[in-house]
Amino acid sequence: MIGKALEAFFIRVWVIIKLNLFFWAFSTAGLFFAGVGPALKTVNELFAAHEFEYKEITFKEGWKLFKTNFKRGNGFFWFYGGIFAVLAYNLYLSVQIKGLTFLVVDFILLFALLYTYATYQYTLLLDSQYEISAKNVIKLAFISTLSSFTNFLKLVIGGAVILWFTWKYKGLILFGTFAIIQVWNFYATKTWRVLIDERLETND
Repeated sequence: MIGKALEAFFIRVWVIIKLNLFFWAFSTAGLFFAGVGPALKTVNELFAAHEFEYKEITFKEGWKLFKTNFKRGNGFFWFYGGIFAVLAYNLYLSVQIKGLTFLVVDFILLFALLYTYATYQYTLLLDSQYEISAKNVIKLAFISTLSSFTNFLKLVIGGAVILWFTWKYKGLILFGTFAIIQVWNFYATKTWRVLIDERLETND
């Protein structure tokens, strides 16, 4: 019993390390500027396809997915990255100004930043699960983020906790952070994605 539990634990740790190293390898292959987006999408797809079946997660398959995802992954990453950057800059300007009105604006901008982050994570997850156009994936992701406030909080708080641990333990950046975020998001949104599947089956 204990032996199986330990084996399962170490398999999960190994999968996370493996996926995170893949992320860095693929990001480097794209010279980071053009590599991070497709690398995140690739890690997401690998885990969505195999979960903790570590033998099925191979560099060969990952490299193939990375090349396939290169254009689409960069499109998603820079689309949301652009929105995030504009909101972050406006929040930076807004916090410099005192007053109740600007305090309200600060909260609105902060929520918009968190909403953008959560929607990007939904986009990666949904694009891994459904073969639909990029435009429709983004629409579905925006709807999904609004549809469950609980899942929204899971994504945001979970991501914040992971980043906090990364701040405390810097080694996670190399061996865990990005993979852990994708794994957490996969399970945090599972109920909603199952509901989407059920609705699609009903419509069929």
